[in-house]
Parts: sequence; structure tokens; C-alpha cells
Amino acid sequence: MPEIAADQSMNSRTSPSPARVAICTVGELFGGVERHVLTLLDALRSRGIEPCVFVFHEGELAMQARASGVAVEVLPSRNAALFASARRLATQLARCNVHVVHVHGYKAAVACALARLRYRFAVVKTEHGLPERMDSRPLQGVRERAYRLIDAIACRASQATVVYVTHELCSHYRFVHAGLKHEVIPNGISPPERSALGCPDALAKPGFHVVIAGRLDSVKGHGAAIAALASPALARDVHLHVLGTGPLERALRDQAAEHGLADRVHFHGFRRDVYGWFAHCDVVVMPSLHEGLPYTLLEAMAMGCTIVASRVGGLAEVLDSNCALLVAPGDVPALGTALARLRDDAALGARLGTAAQQLQATRYSLAAMVDRYVRAYADARTRTS
Repeated sequence: MPEIAADQSMNSRTSPSPARVAICTVGELFGGVERHVLTLLDALRSRGIEPCVFVFHEGELAMQARASGVAVEVLPSRNAALFASARRLATQLARCNVHVVHVHGYKAAVACALARLRYRFAVVKTEHGLPERMDSRPLQGVRERAYRLIDAIACRASQATVVYVTHELCSHYRFVHAGLKHEVIPNGISPPERSALGCPDALAKPGFHVVIAGRLDSVKGHGAAIAALASPALARDVHLHVLGTGPLERALRDQAAEHGLADRVHFHGFRRDVYGWFAHCDVVVMPSLHEGLPYTLLEAMAMGCTIVASRVGGLAEVLDSNCALLVAPGDVPALGTALARLRDDAALGARLGTAAQQLQATRYSLAAMVDRYVRAYADARTRTS
């Protein structure tokens, strides 16, 4: 693995060099955490900080990070190999003289706690959302609770600085992370120019186009969006475009067919051009059961999209009635009514989209997010020295 490039400073004699940073995360799927990592990598490099990345899976994150010139190492993913992974991690961190490791997720937190037994470094951990039940089996539920307990122990053993992307998450974890230094740092983005984004072919066709983006999992509320499309209040020209993949794809396709919506619900799979879809659709719908602060929300806001979202988590923390239509999670009739209202009132949609765009630009910028992470790294490094 290439060594991290030397720190760059405008005046090294009067200013301390920035912390050398590594990022450690699972990297199996590609969602908000992975987008956060890629966004942060680019921003840190633009400030003369050359991070390296450690992941447990060779996936989309590793591929995109390497393509941008970042050093990536894939650690063994099996839990049984965690001690070996930690030894390897410690060796590489020491070789690169890393000061701070920014971790995301249970496995990264545990690996770093074990690696610190061999090489001392500071840990900054970001909590992106609430724990999710990925399996309904009782044994799996016990296993997930054990993982969360071990995660909490690892954070405490590492004396991690814990960052939450919303105030709701900060409140949720207040007992789990009691005594640890913590702060809220909202996600931020630097969007491309809207005018430079091409229109996907599917959105160039006649109709009122609604987009939902994210992994196809029950927590994201795709089922409610499809059910809402069957509302008699909605005109037949309303189409739902589903961006993403996941375990519920077959069930969601079946649901659309059962409602007679196979010709109005379109599955497009994983897309790298999400900004283009947002820039040219009529509405972005986010009917999640809970959320942290999703990048899809900030991206939709940045494109001036009209947004319909559940009144939960980071969605409710960021949005209000001035910039979106909010509904209770799982309330299919309210979701259908909101879409019908926007279908028939273009002026309302335009007004909401403009307000959302202004809010993103002023409160959820990439520069603001990175400034605060760089300060968190420096503070964590000082406390660990």
C-alpha cells in the first residue's frame, strides 16, 4: 500500500501540520456512508491531506476511491479474521505514520480498537443512523445486539470522538457514548452545476415523474411509494422511477404488478448519475421509516427538487413546510394526496424546490462539514498525544 503523501502547509514553521488521516469502513454496499467517505476524501485531498482507506470488501467504494487516486487496502471480511485484520491495520497505520483513523461502522470500530493495542492513534467515529434490523430471525437479532454492545465497548476502549450527523442521533446515543467527547456535524455536499446534467431518457418521456433513490430495503419505504401510486387521486400519467438495488427488489416488482402498476413503476438499478435524475424529475419522494441525514436528501435539495418525505429523523430535522411536503411514515393515503397535490400545482412545487435549494446551500455545504471534521481530527490527535 503506498504511503500517505507528506503533509502540505502554507507555513509549516508557524502552523501545525494537519493530521495524517486514514478512513476505515466496511465498504460492502454503496449508500450514504460510502458517499460520505468519497465526498470527504476529495475534500480532504483538496486541502493537502492525503488519506488512505481501509475496507473489508472489494466493492464500489474501493473501486471509486482507487479511481480517484486514493490508496485502498482490503482487509479480510470474516469476523474470525478480525485479529489478523487488526494486526495488518496497525502495521500499515504505523508505516504511514497515521495520526487519526476515521471509522464508520461496527467492524471498523472493533478492528481499530484492537489495532490500537499495537500502534497508538486517535479515533473519530461517525454515527450515520439508528441501528437497523436486517433479519427477522431471533438468533440474528441477538447477534446484532451483541455487535452493538461490542461496538460501544470498542468506542470506549479507543476513547473515540463520536460524531453524529443529526441531533436526534446524538440524543439516541447519549447513554451508549456517555463520557466520550462528541459533537453533531451535519453532512454537506458541493453539487455540480444543474445545467450541466443531462436528462435520462426515461424522464424525457411525457408524464409526471417521481424518483425514489436508495437501497431496496424495508426501512426506505418503497412499498408505501408504490402503494401511493395506486391512489385513485393520482392521474395515470404519474410514474415512479426506482433507483437502487437491494433484497426487496423482487417483492417490490411483484407489488407493482399486483396493483396493476407494472407500466408506471420503473426499476433502473444502481445508478451513478443520481444528480441527473434529480435535476430533471418532477418530485423526489423519501418515505423512509427512519433516517440519519441521507445524501440523497441533500442532493435533491441542491438540485432544487420538490420533495415529499416522511416526518422522521434527519428528514424532519432538515425539512419543514416551507421547503417540502412532510407526511407520517407509512401513511400511504397522505403520501398519495401529497403527490396528487404537487401533480396539480406546479407553482407549489417550484416554490418548495427553490426554498430547499437555498437551505442546502446555506446550511449543508461541503466546506462547512470538512472544516469541522478537520478540527475534530486535530483535537482528537492532540488529546491522544
